[in-house]
Amino acid sequence: MRHRLPRWARIAIETVGLGLLVLLFVVILDREEVLGHLQRITVRTVIGVLAFQLLIQGLGTFQWSLVLREAGIFRGPWQAFTARLAGFAVTYLTPSMYFGGEPVRASVYKSAGISYQRLYATIALDKYIELSTKFPCIIAGFAILVVLIHPSVVLVSAVGAVLAFLLGFFVLLIVRLFNRPDLIARFVKRLVRPLARINRRLAVRVIVAMKEFARDVDDIIAHRRVFYLAMLTGVTVSVVEVLQTFFILGVLDPSWAAGDRLARSFVIFATVFIQALVGLLPGNLGGMEGTHLAIFNVLGIGSARSLIYTIILRIGQMSMVLFGILSIVAWRIRRAERKGADRNRTDA
Repeated sequence: MRHRLPRWARIAIETVGLGLLVLLFVVILDREEVLGHLQRITVRTVIGVLAFQLLIQGLGTFQWSLVLREAGIFRGPWQAFTARLAGFAVTYLTPSMYFGGEPVRASVYKSAGISYQRLYATIALDKYIELSTKFPCIIAGFAILVVLIHPSVVLVSAVGAVLAFLLGFFVLLIVRLFNRPDLIARFVKRLVRPLARINRRLAVRVIVAMKEFARDVDDIIAHRRVFYLAMLTGVTVSVVEVLQTFFILGVLDPSWAAGDRLARSFVIFATVFIQALVGLLPGNLGGMEGTHLAIFNVLGIGSARSLIYTIILRIGQMSMVLFGILSIVAWRIRRAERKGADRNRTDA
């Protein structure tokens, strides 16, 4: 039986890991070089990275809107955009930076007449599209890395096997969903068998809820063209993220040839799945910095540039987090006003 580490132990491990990373940066970084690169962060740099982040969020909203429209619960682009930003803000503050904000996104978007079950079905599909469509650029980045540094056959085989497994899982899942609409319900039914021995009534409720959820998913993906358009939008988001890296590398070294810069941008983007695995602290603090430090040195870009690159990237991302938090605050204010109005009508 698995036992989770107590909270104090996890905090201690995270603190020690972050402290070692800070110590590593202090030891290997040259202060003058870091200050020199910091001076490259101008207003133009901030505006540029904000434009990329808004484009990424805008395309992500369009992707989710396609799913929402197909589900028949599309309330408008602004509502979808603010709800997605609210979910992104919470998700960003988790260690993996990929999961955690879905309940907030649903709460901000929901209105009377929209069931949470159908709304969660759209969010689940949107999250699947978001993750699976990163693989083309990740695989391209891995292939470029192999060409650039000629790693050992063992390392190439190990990493290639992991990527092939993950890509195969996503492809198999969508193929089975298209051909077996009851796939989710059957899978959950097997999982809750032990629960049925303890609490049969609860197990039945879980199975019924998942059958309805599976039915909603099947209804949404029934029109393949819309689903494929959403997938294409997801790939476009990944390409924009690569171009964002291309832009930041250009800020760090304007004289760098465009071809070499673009190739390394794909390689740097390919490390996103490693960042998700090593994240321990909120916002993947330390995990992102450490991963960038490693890949920048492998590519010969330099440790100082890796730190400045991460700072610029976080400026853009944290700006979106701020907008998301403001969306949550505005939603809570509107909800409090509605409750107050309902209470006044009741008293009257």
